[in-house]
Amino acid sequence: MIKNSAMNTRFPILSMSVCLSTLPLMANTENSEKPNIVWFLTEDLSTHYLAMYNDGKGAETPNVEWMAQNGITYTNAYSNAPVSSAARTTLITGCYAPRFAGSFHRRLQNMTMPEGLRMFPSYLREAGYYTCNAQKTDYNVKLDKTAWDNIKGKLDSWKNRSDKSQPFFFQRSNMLTHESKLQFDEETYRNVKTIHDPSKVYLHPSLPDTELMRYTYATFYDRIHDSDEELGKLISMLKEEGVLDNTIIFYFGDNGGSLPGTKGYTDDIGIHVPLVIYIPEKWREKLGIKKASVTDELVSFMDFAPTVLKLAGVKIPKQMDGQAFLGLKKKEDFIVGYGDRFDELYAFNRTLRKGKYRYARNYQPYHTQSLFALYRYKQLSFREWKDMFVDGKLNENQSSFFMPFGPEELYDLEKDPYEMHNLANDEKYKKVLTEMRNELNAYLIKKADLGFFPETVVLEEGMANPATWGNNNKDRIKKFANIAQLQTEKYSAKVEDMLKQSLLSDDAVERMWALTTCAYFAQEASVLKQYAEKLLTDERSFVRSRAMVFLSELGKSFSKDDVQAVLENVKTGAETMYILNDLTHMYENNLINPFKIKIEELKKKCPGVDWRVKYLNSYASSNSWSERWKLIYKENNK
Repeated sequence: MIKNSAMNTRFPILSMSVCLSTLPLMANTENSEKPNIVWFLTEDLSTHYLAMYNDGKGAETPNVEWMAQNGITYTNAYSNAPVSSAARTTLITGCYAPRFAGSFHRRLQNMTMPEGLRMFPSYLREAGYYTCNAQKTDYNVKLDKTAWDNIKGKLDSWKNRSDKSQPFFFQRSNMLTHESKLQFDEETYRNVKTIHDPSKVYLHPSLPDTELMRYTYATFYDRIHDSDEELGKLISMLKEEGVLDNTIIFYFGDNGGSLPGTKGYTDDIGIHVPLVIYIPEKWREKLGIKKASVTDELVSFMDFAPTVLKLAGVKIPKQMDGQAFLGLKKKEDFIVGYGDRFDELYAFNRTLRKGKYRYARNYQPYHTQSLFALYRYKQLSFREWKDMFVDGKLNENQSSFFMPFGPEELYDLEKDPYEMHNLANDEKYKKVLTEMRNELNAYLIKKADLGFFPETVVLEEGMANPATWGNNNKDRIKKFANIAQLQTEKYSAKVEDMLKQSLLSDDAVERMWALTTCAYFAQEASVLKQYAEKLLTDERSFVRSRAMVFLSELGKSFSKDDVQAVLENVKTGAETMYILNDLTHMYENNLINPFKIKIEELKKKCPGVDWRVKYLNSYASSNSWSERWKLIYKENNK
């Protein structure tokens, strides 16, 4: 294991820049020496938990710090999505995943990549590389069988190449920091001691300061330490094999942290990941990068595949959206993040990071971030957080997670790294807000972002080639985006007239977006009630369901039979999930009287509905959140 106990370098976020060369990463000739390239992914880890990124506040990672002293550290690296399968789909394709519906976690069907594009290791193999992966894949796209020589190898699977002079690309996913490691039970919490002292962890201001929360942090720090030890083992293996001096190693988190309110949410802490790249001396010289460099350049997972291909002297496919960095200056100076479906939870969020600001657009602004998702709430500390909110024991910052999103957020990350102060309604930042809003909206339309369609519509109409289908429907997407943008305006006669016209549209998705925006305005849009009521018998259930959300906000009551009629009209399992998500919002906000849903019929249409239905059915048995959780836990452990 390689360590440097004397190394005590720290840097705050956005601390300094390094001037990168604009020379090509390497000459694209057959005779050029090619570097080995290693990716070491640490599951569910954002910058916010590492001491080296936070002036000593966080877990110590001596092997990562050794890499930093012999390479370059990025303070502004981003996983575009806050959950594994969507993030990895971006990594393996180099693409903006929502343009081919690769951003839905867990996939209901494997999506098709943009026409003509292969997973990037395939291009490396074509260029003479041995490509191997240690265990995890987890893509939302159909597996490219040409990508890997060894797809389920071990930590040393790069040794399996028959010609030891052959360059290799090796990817390792370390699961020791995965969210599941924090899903311990009460007995573990009471009886298993942590290595890190819970009283000394740095608790983030969005979470309550409790013994359980501190224990959870300390456990996470322990797992980060374990992950760092495996990294050290890998580095030692490369050194012993005599290949370390020709191997470039990327260390990064696959998405934001495991603690409550991070993974699965598009806040900065959910997508801001550590990125440290070890670069051997000879390659530092070729790339024009000094030892122990630190840069605040904005890079994202879309850029990783192009960068690796460029390092290997391989032409970057035009279908990729990312740009090569590491010795090259990117043209784009912004990062776009995205969140769509996370297991049973539908959330349509997009973010734009530019300079010191992060802008967030929440397209279902009446939702709360805390809308139930079973996997998140398996953590004791997550449930304690919810208990404390229900009991009124949280301050304003700690409670914000359980309050409606609102359509827009704006944060100055230099002053406010934990996003406690939303500047969206501050007149001093109106120009910044407007510019970032318009820039993000233009990007989503340019990329033909399929998040504007309910997932079921993509599955029904676009599966032959989602990216091509999206481009062919770009005018529709622009129209949907314009309706959604009304959420950022004050309600007016103009807004009302546009919503009315869209409620009468021949396009079911346009009707859905009008209803979504009406639901946000609620009482202000009550004059449109008569149009929404006609949509309760719409041909599409996702329209009927969204009409119920809007009308329930106006006080209209719906019965079990009303909901059952909507569920019986669905066309796909994805549409079932979509309606149950709407129903969850209505349950959690007391907009409908709870009732039992028969799960067996729904499972025939979509096996993934179990978690959602068990949660909804718990409402029919108890008014107490804690009692409902016990019922859910019991149901899921039968």
